[in-house]
Amino acid sequence: MKWYYSAILFIVTLAAGLTEFGGGLKGEAIFQLFPSDVFGGFVLIVISAVFLRGIAHDEYDAFFGFGSLMLAVFGVLYILVLLASGLDAWIVGEEWNPLEYLRIEIVLLPLAIPGLIALNRARKTLPP
Repeated sequence: MKWYYSAILFIVTLAAGLTEFGGGLKGEAIFQLFPSDVFGGFVLIVISAVFLRGIAHDEYDAFFGFGSLMLAVFGVLYILVLLASGLDAWIVGEEWNPLEYLRIEIVLLPLAIPGLIALNRARKTLPP
């Protein structure tokens, strides 16, 4: 099950990373969820490489858990950016549209939950 899920996460994060990276090199966003961000795209490409390594390695559980952890941290980071922009708009008294700050990393965050659960279960089986 985890092998197939890692393959799905590899494909999704690679496609999202290449789209963001390409938009950053082009200078304009390709889609609204995929901003023109070279560094964000590069990070998603690195996360997809972790999932790919897990597919090709015997110890795929570790790569699956670590890739999911990286994806979750990256998604939470952009949720904090979204909330910070909302707080800034509230303090200044401007109108805030949260859809302007919605990114693909936030949408991909729920896909990291099974890997985080597996990582937590593996952590509980380790000796103290």
